[in-house]
Amino acid sequence: MRITVIGATGATGRKVVERALELGHEVVAIARRPERINPAERLNTRQADVLDATSIWKAITDTEVVISCIGPTKSSPAGTFMAKSIPNAIAANFSPGTVMSEGTQNIVEACERNGVQRLVMQSGIGLSDGRELTIGNRCLLGINRHILSKAIKDKGIAEHTVQHSNLNWIIVRPTGMTDTDATLSYIAAPGARISMTRTLSFADCADCLVRAATSEPDWDRTIVNVGR
Repeated sequence: MRITVIGATGATGRKVVERALELGHEVVAIARRPERINPAERLNTRQADVLDATSIWKAITDTEVVISCIGPTKSSPAGTFMAKSIPNAIAANFSPGTVMSEGTQNIVEACERNGVQRLVMQSGIGLSDGRELTIGNRCLLGINRHILSKAIKDKGIAEHTVQHSNLNWIIVRPTGMTDTDATLSYIAAPGARISMTRTLSFADCADCLVRAATSEPDWDRTIVNVGR
């Protein structure tokens, strides 16, 4: 399958590119700075900015499915704890801007304009209403939603845009993630009961996103929780 990955230099996006290539797919990696992407067989890179509607429209061509891994980022020195773990994501989410809301709108319009029918969006478990979680996890979810309220609002607008599009969409909501090895033993399903206290590796989230794009027809037009 020919898969386009947007946000291909991000923590999850890099892993999505790697996993899709491992599984034999052809990948188009889109990023603001594609020179950061290592060349590989069956990999093409394209430059675009999700906040620039024209660049995204031009970049999304000749593909069967788009995986969006965009999100707020905060630069930290490579190799540091902040660069690899949840604190970095929290710092970015305190001041998320409108990357998710505006960027996702541009991605959806680019898909529709180019005739791409399938879109997989990486979101976050913070958008859940908590009904599928335990009482303890609902309490943690409430704290998360309060602390990261700006990011939750921006992602909520993005999810609404995807859900009200004409695309064949899947929204994937992971728990907090860390830069650890893949286990491939995570839990993923619509309404899955996952733990807010157990982190998920970027690599396992990436595997779930590729599954959503290629091999899980029962997930079509659903919201999938992924975690442990």
